[in-house]
Amino acid sequence: MTKTKLLMKQVLKVPHFWIILAIMAYGAVFYYADQIPLIRDIVDGAPIGLARYTTHRILSIIPVAYAALVFGFKGGASTAIFVSLALLPRALFISEEHGEAYAEIIAFLYIGLLVSWLIDRLQQVVHRLENTRQELTDSLQTIRQQQQQLISLFAISTMIYRTLDIDEIAKNALKEVLNVTGAEVGWIYVEDNETEDLILSAHHGLSPEFVNAAKRIKRGENLDGQVAQSGQPKVIEKVSRELSLRLSGREDTGAILIAPLRSRVAITGTLGIATRNQHEDTSSKLELLNAAGEAIGIAIGHARLSLKQKVVTEQLQLSEERYRGLFETSSDAIFVCSSAGRIISANRACEQLTGYSNEELQNTDIYNIFCAEGLEEVKQLISEKPKEDTQGEDVELGLIRKDGTEAFVELKVSPLLRADESVGMQAIVRDITEERRLRQNMQYYITQITRAQEDERLRISRELHDDTAQVLVGLSRGLDSLISGKSKLPKPAIERLDKLHEMTDSALKDVRRFSQDLRPSVLDDLGLVPALEWLATDIEKQGGVTTEFSITGNQRRLQPESELAIFRIAQEALSNVRKHSQASTVEMTVDFSDDAVTLIITDNGQGFYVPQRTSDLVLYEKLGIIGMRERARLVGGTLIVQSDIGAGTTVTLRVPE
Repeated sequence: MTKTKLLMKQVLKVPHFWIILAIMAYGAVFYYADQIPLIRDIVDGAPIGLARYTTHRILSIIPVAYAALVFGFKGGASTAIFVSLALLPRALFISEEHGEAYAEIIAFLYIGLLVSWLIDRLQQVVHRLENTRQELTDSLQTIRQQQQQLISLFAISTMIYRTLDIDEIAKNALKEVLNVTGAEVGWIYVEDNETEDLILSAHHGLSPEFVNAAKRIKRGENLDGQVAQSGQPKVIEKVSRELSLRLSGREDTGAILIAPLRSRVAITGTLGIATRNQHEDTSSKLELLNAAGEAIGIAIGHARLSLKQKVVTEQLQLSEERYRGLFETSSDAIFVCSSAGRIISANRACEQLTGYSNEELQNTDIYNIFCAEGLEEVKQLISEKPKEDTQGEDVELGLIRKDGTEAFVELKVSPLLRADESVGMQAIVRDITEERRLRQNMQYYITQITRAQEDERLRISRELHDDTAQVLVGLSRGLDSLISGKSKLPKPAIERLDKLHEMTDSALKDVRRFSQDLRPSVLDDLGLVPALEWLATDIEKQGGVTTEFSITGNQRRLQPESELAIFRIAQEALSNVRKHSQASTVEMTVDFSDDAVTLIITDNGQGFYVPQRTSDLVLYEKLGIIGMRERARLVGGTLIVQSDIGAGTTVTLRVPE
């Protein structure tokens, strides 16, 4: 209701409303003139060429059209309805032909609504045309401004891309910006890549005091530092007298505009100008300054990238020269191959190893130089998609030289990557023929020494058991008979004999233990499993470590060499548990599968660091692990030691049958 009252008040204040009411009142008087005697005489005597009702219809449609023009469709429709209501009394009370009168009113209402709608539609079309004209005018003005900006930016870009020197870029860019904007004072700060400080690289019209004080600034410091930190332009339209004097040494600075130098990835500096006209529109200049800042920032980024690429290119050339030198002078043969295994390049060591010249090796398959036995393994290594578990491993293979002789080599293949995609392979081949012969000799010597050691252990064990132990048994019995004999000996002598008897029994126990440790008879007589059970019982008695022993699979006897190796490895592992691990529990499991026997010993001790390379075991004083691995290797087995500090140790031995 309140809105309606406000609307009525606003309508009543419009002069057109009263004109429309006046026309409607005149039409009503004219329409009902035949019912008013005084007015009827005046109307009948009026010199009007049209019929009175025709004149009234024209006068009635005029306020409807007027209202539609002024107030729109609603105003015209309301007027038409109001006029139709004003015509209704004649149809009800005066006219003799009521049907024709009603039809006349309905026709007038329809025509009034149609005229209002048509006028409203026409006004909408005119309004849209006017808006379109204004938009075209604004677009044309924008296009002209953009064209001018593009011309200016083209001039700036043409100037700054002539050099890769950043200071020269800044000077040329500032000169063009001042020419385009008409400013007399301008400056450019460029970020230092190392310190991220802003350095004044180019300036014009600044006072010497300002230049000396602001040669290097931090991000966030003064206006330029704030723009560089926020990345947003800044405009000061009312410059104080103090700032104007400090900036340019003059008092008539109108406005200060600063835009960031924006590269594709970061803010690289700032661009600023100072105008002298205080009433000048700064929006267009700020827009131009922003566009120029982006162009300058991209140019600086391009220059830095080009310089960096130049340095990288030089380093790559130097690295390539060094690699080529290492490649050619390497004592190992190096083949560079395609993904299909075709040789692309080979060093001099390849010629010495194979006997083929470099020309003969070029564009030949690397498979052709290896023996047939290892050919499938080579193809797997130098395939287009090598397996992850074989890539980079060392593989021993046979190689056929040009003269037909065979050499043993160690092959290591690594992929040549480009954008994380393999484009080829590098194969490093090292001649290990002499090394293999020495290793085989060394293995033979180790095998013989180990066997001799075990034979000597067996001999000493039997001597201790058969000779020394028997002597100690006889001595113990002789002392026992002396002590318990009928001859009366002095009491001190008897006490002395008792001590000798105890020492003899203790020595006998030690000798028997030594004999068992050197070569337990249970291993030869009963087999591996009882010997391991004896070890578990012994560590529980001697070391106080709780032992859990379990067997899985089909228990059976193995070859004597295999049983002895497994026993010795278990003995060494349990000895380490007792001496070093500080464990309270040990789990020992023996698994008999169809093709192998697996021994797993796990403790809950303090654990230790296990070197990855065998050569580091000596450095970390892990000689026991070396001995265990050698024993495993002698019977064709594998030994894995897993341990972490504070997480215990697991020893896994697998011996094939």
